Amino acid sequence: MTDTIAAIATPPATGAIGIIRLSGSRAREVADRIFFPLCGKLLSECPPRSAQFGTIVDFNGVILDQALALTFAAPKSYTGEDSVELQCHGGLRLLDRVLALCFAAGARQALPGEFTRRAFLNGRLDLSAAEAVADLIHAETAEGVENAAAQLSGRLSDELSSIYNILLDLTSHFTAYIDYTDEGVEPPDLSGAEADCRDAAARLTRLASSFADGRLFTEGVRTAIVGKPNAGKSSLLNALVGFERSIVTDLAGTTRDTVEESVRVGSVILRLIDTAGIREDAETVERLGIERTREATKHAGLVIAVFDASAALSDADREVLALLEACEAPVIAVCNKNDLEWRLDRTASPLFADAVILSAATGEGLEDLKARIAQTLSAERVRHDGSVITNRRQAEALSRAAEAAQNAADALAAGFTPDIAWVDAEAALSAIGEVTGQTVNEEILDRVFERFCVGK
Repeated sequence: MTDTIAAIATPPATGAIGIIRLSGSRAREVADRIFFPLCGKLLSECPPRSAQFGTIVDFNGVILDQALALTFAAPKSYTGEDSVELQCHGGLRLLDRVLALCFAAGARQALPGEFTRRAFLNGRLDLSAAEAVADLIHAETAEGVENAAAQLSGRLSDELSSIYNILLDLTSHFTAYIDYTDEGVEPPDLSGAEADCRDAAARLTRLASSFADGRLFTEGVRTAIVGKPNAGKSSLLNALVGFERSIVTDLAGTTRDTVEESVRVGSVILRLIDTAGIREDAETVERLGIERTREATKHAGLVIAVFDASAALSDADREVLALLEACEAPVIAVCNKNDLEWRLDRTASPLFADAVILSAATGEGLEDLKARIAQTLSAERVRHDGSVITNRRQAEALSRAAEAAQNAADALAAGFTPDIAWVDAEAALSAIGEVTGQTVNEEILDRVFERFCVGK
């Protein structure tokens, strides 16, 4: 028997409806003590999977609210346990009082993600589907929602189950042959086993590699905005995010540290970093900011280099160009201040020939920049049908699984005995199990469910 948990399942803000969720063996018993259906029966006597209208009453007989109660009997509930949802009016103080009544009646506060964790432990979801729930909650783009919903429906689980079963059949045959050679077990088809391992490795590699695309609409792309002082970096960041996030003045060196903000550009999340302007004669504090600019550029997934089109190319601009030469990330050059008289020599650098022309002050050309960003990151080709990995933990585990499956294939191709390949195939199964939950441990579960809110 598990203890009964309770939590507020709606956001901490005043609204029309607020939901209290209960799950555990005493969920209906707890609800019976505080919720009284209008039909005159106890809630536990009402048919499961039905909605009952009634009142919530405290232990002194004071009516706190009129509400709906929905009951779900184990195992046909989200958690696989007896569950109750109380749909109250959405006042914050009211919800706090109702939750306190649940605690007094025998429930305890749910931990972050504990409802979904119980769903996983009770076999209602595999771990990849449980993580899709978190992705669905945290999705910042429509594409992220669609991909998470497809994974919750089993798209990723089905693919991993197919690969897992192929490797499991192979290792089972290897085990039987190794342990019971004298009992007439047929030797495995080593060439067929090699082909199966290579196919599994290829499929796992495709999944793991898809994280490079999937992160575009979940984690986002670290995007460094670089340029000399007063080129318009802060104005560009403000134009992209739609409000004044960075201070904009006519004074050079106003931005002395990196300023970060997230923005959605089409289907892509950008983690914008407004950096300190690069120049040689900076004072000590500003030089620290410039050093952070260099670090931000080094670790960026995209760099937007801003140049002042209303000024001739300066030594500071040349410093920026030199910085970009060593940059491994894709670079988009922007010629800003197009609303002013043009003075920049566009033949001074090959970058200028393909630069985006815009005015951060007026917004002219901003849509062209967004289109260039999507094109540079190949965002439009990214599928969001549940076939891409959006979770770094999953990607790392699948990379290990692919490597192990490839090692098993190589061992068989080299003529090693099945027991050598068996070790690598087992390692691949274990790594896949970290994604599906078949070989999961408490440490992995803690990492997964710490992403969840309390009510889920």
